[in-house]
Amino acid sequence: MRVRLRLFRDGKYVLKEFDLDVEDSPTVLEILQRIKEIDPTISFRAMCRSSVCGTCAVKVNGEHKLACNTRVSGEEVLIEPADGYAPIRDLVVSHEEIFEPMKRNKIWLVPREENLRLSPSQLGKTSKAWDCILCGICNSVCPPLLEGRDFGGPSLITKLYSVEEDPRDSLGEERLKDVLQLNLQNCVHCSNCNLFCPKGCMPERWVSLLEGKLVQKGYIQKKTEDFGFLGF
Repeated sequence: MRVRLRLFRDGKYVLKEFDLDVEDSPTVLEILQRIKEIDPTISFRAMCRSSVCGTCAVKVNGEHKLACNTRVSGEEVLIEPADGYAPIRDLVVSHEEIFEPMKRNKIWLVPREENLRLSPSQLGKTSKAWDCILCGICNSVCPPLLEGRDFGGPSLITKLYSVEEDPRDSLGEERLKDVLQLNLQNCVHCSNCNLFCPKGCMPERWVSLLEGKLVQKGYIQKKTEDFGFLGF
């Protein structure tokens, strides 16, 4: 198998190629580990190796994937850094674009004084949003973010929904006012985030639900048109 790596070094992208003897269908992470043995200078991220930490997101043959759970076969594979984030070195990109907005918007549970017990139906309402591992792939395929529009992004809004809809959170509607600055109406509802999310978190659904709540409360106006190709 010929492995082509598009790497960021010394302020520019370079292409390196490696020929590997592989059996079956190795994961992208296994391939990178093999290459690391050949060239110890190659940099990439990997921590849990079980699609939980979200740190190993890369582009594989043009699609954003988690390296640890993506298997490849064939004669050639191209591995690149994830789009939409500042490159640091080789396949490593900055994740500050994920965490800084969360800090700035205080996206964490502020518990009530009383200890609430949640029913299965209440837990089910936010369980998929809580499954987000902050890999950032949804942001890497989000047209408004890639175009530089002022938009909170699917990753941040998924985490926000999981907290805002949790009965244990004490801030309640106060969070909705904070949501306004995330400009949910700039989402084009292309569902790229749903398609590429490795955990099936359905980020676009949470954007739509929060956007609908803002319309219902009178904070924003309902959009009269949207991303055309989904209107079939």
